[in-house]
Amino acid sequence: MREFLYRLVQRLQEEARPLSRNKHFHAFAGEARRALRIDRHLRDLAQHLEVLRTRGERPRIRIMPGGSVQLVLKHPTLAVVRTATLAPEEVALLLRSPAGAWALAGEPAADVPGRPAAKPG
Repeated sequence: MREFLYRLVQRLQEEARPLSRNKHFHAFAGEARRALRIDRHLRDLAQHLEVLRTRGERPRIRIMPGGSVQLVLKHPTLAVVRTATLAPEEVALLLRSPAGAWALAGEPAADVPGRPAAKPG
């Protein structure tokens, strides 16, 4: 099921042949509805990363056990941060966008395991 789910997300993100949600509504019934949520989440992250890229601010990156990645993104106008933890499949999909590839190229110091990505508290 997991492989099917991420293939759906990949098809939703393809520019050349996007999967129509209206025409293929049956594919998004039940558990596969998660694909729509993941797609929206990744598109929103890519948009946020693009804003940071234009400002020249890199997100903090932390490699988690099992191949997951945690991104800590500063909000462009507010004094808050956004934390997103991505599964390995989601990382691969985010790398396909220019902003995702830029952000995940990362700084070597950010990849140190055990280093907290954000201040506690």
